[in-house]
Amino acid sequence: MFVTEIFKSIQGEGTRAGLPCIFVRLTGCNLRCTWCDTAYAFHGGKKMSVEEVLARVDELAYPSAGAKSAEAVLPLVELTGGEPLLQ
Repeated sequence: MFVTEIFKSIQGEGTRAGLPCIFVRLTGCNLRCTWCDTAYAFHGGKKMSVEEVLARVDELAYPSAGAKSAEAVLPLVELTGGEPLLQ
């Protein structure tokens, strides 16, 4: 898959608004919505395997030197875009 960025932030929409979240922003979009705030994700990105994406998400979710506890510090992950359904 092509990924523009993976980062931690606060969910700003929906029923989980206000909660800490890990965002996986995928690359590519053919919709061109008038309200889009991520036109920079239309092109480019880095090719990553699912395993690489999961490893990065784990780094952000379990920040204490890879020592996974029973629960992630950040259990919420959002796939966003670009248009994730293109991938």
